[in-house]
Amino acid sequence: MSTVFDALRLCPSALLLRDKAYEEMREVASPFTKGLILIIVVGVLVSLVNIVGTTLEWATSPSPKDIKDVVWEGMMEMPWVEEIPPERRGEIIGAIRQRYERGWRLFPRLFGAPHPASAVLGVVVKPLALLIGWLIYGLLAHIFARLLGGGARLGQTFGCTALAVSPQLLNLANLLPYISVGGVVGVWTLICNYLALKNAHRLSWGRAFWATLLPFITLALLAIALAAAGALMASGFITKGGD
Repeated sequence: MSTVFDALRLCPSALLLRDKAYEEMREVASPFTKGLILIIVVGVLVSLVNIVGTTLEWATSPSPKDIKDVVWEGMMEMPWVEEIPPERRGEIIGAIRQRYERGWRLFPRLFGAPHPASAVLGVVVKPLALLIGWLIYGLLAHIFARLLGGGARLGQTFGCTALAVSPQLLNLANLLPYISVGGVVGVWTLICNYLALKNAHRLSWGRAFWATLLPFITLALLAIALAAAGALMASGFITKGGD
């Protein structure tokens, strides 16, 4: 338990963008292990709080069935209904209603309607997503930081970039229903990653800036290359199928 508290202790200072927190994480024993614990604990904590907030929001939101019925009644009062030939109106409206019902089963979930079950799933998904993102970003950031003259060990890079998860604590505001911090967390995390690499590798601000951004640029270029390769493969299959 003391290891957990030790990992969390630096989060407030890291969240407030204080260099001292990242410098201290650089010098602790087993920075990778402490970073790993920090990622998991923050992910689980935010997810548990989100369950409470989502459940409250779900309990106080209008019933999806009531919304569905109101929307359908509104659709039936539109002018296009009168333009359907009377002899086919029942058949056409019945077919539309079937598709409407099928679509409504997916519509609320696709557009973020609150549901406790999805929030419970987040207890697994959120920490796992943070962990994978941290490992990928930390490795790429370490490579670029070293290429730019940095001197930290890989474990130190991972330890310091783990502190960049601190802005996730802003999501604790989700304890209150209908509250969302939006894109603030993403921007704050980027700034924390900059401070993490700057202090871990003792880089100048310019080199730390590029070490922070280059992993994202690399991943974006990789995604574009994979999408282009997929499009070319699909085009090749279609061409062969046409022959």
